[in-house]
Amino acid sequence: MKSKYIFRIDDVCENMNWDNFFKVKSIFIENNIKPIIGVIPNNKDENLLKYPKCNFDFWNEIYRLQNSLEWSVALHGYTHVFESENAGILGINNRSEFAGLSKNEQNEKIKKGIKIFNDNNIRIDAFMAPAHSFDKITIECLKENGINVVTDGYSLYPYYKYGILFVPQLLAKPRKMPFGIYTWCLHTNTMSDKNIEEIYEFVNKNKDDIISFPEAIKYVISNINYKIQNLLLKNTMNFVRKLRKTNNL
Repeated sequence: MKSKYIFRIDDVCENMNWDNFFKVKSIFIENNIKPIIGVIPNNKDENLLKYPKCNFDFWNEIYRLQNSLEWSVALHGYTHVFESENAGILGINNRSEFAGLSKNEQNEKIKKGIKIFNDNNIRIDAFMAPAHSFDKITIECLKENGINVVTDGYSLYPYYKYGILFVPQLLAKPRKMPFGIYTWCLHTNTMSDKNIEEIYEFVNKNKDDIISFPEAIKYVISNINYKIQNLLLKNTMNFVRKLRKTNNL
């Protein structure tokens, strides 16, 4: 089977680089692309608060994206403030809003995030952990609160683990791949005009192979295949990340 692609946009909140966001949004609308966006319910991240606040009703915009354009919306943490140096299950970043915290603390964050979404009539299609960091307690809290899909994980195809559907996210820069389901992780706040042009070119060349987030469930693999892919990809990706950090020293 040829490869399929999903786009996801992280760090969507009232304060962001809206010019970039709307440029990417226009590309997606023009080509009928339906990405998943990670929305921060109560942003307190100082780095994100430096960006301009939108001059329109933020939650109306998210509602329209979800209900008129059929974009998927993920709960992207609660405040996006890192409270531990725990890399969690995936071991990608040594910082987390969730991993390493008690169940009561994690559950409270998730419940508060859900309430804000509910108050604004936003459906939660998945959970997107800030810094890709979450632990088994996070998974327990998600399931207890009715969230059963996570956009993250090491695999070439979606898989089930801990009673949760994981739709893997491995790479950021869109590129043609031979096989697998790939979620491209975009941070529109820091994208250059060149980056946006690259998105435009990729979409135009590969639009027939770009799927929506809900369509990923069609490509779920067995537990045995997942375990093999997970082991190989996790070791490979962690090696590449360490190599990049070393070269940047």
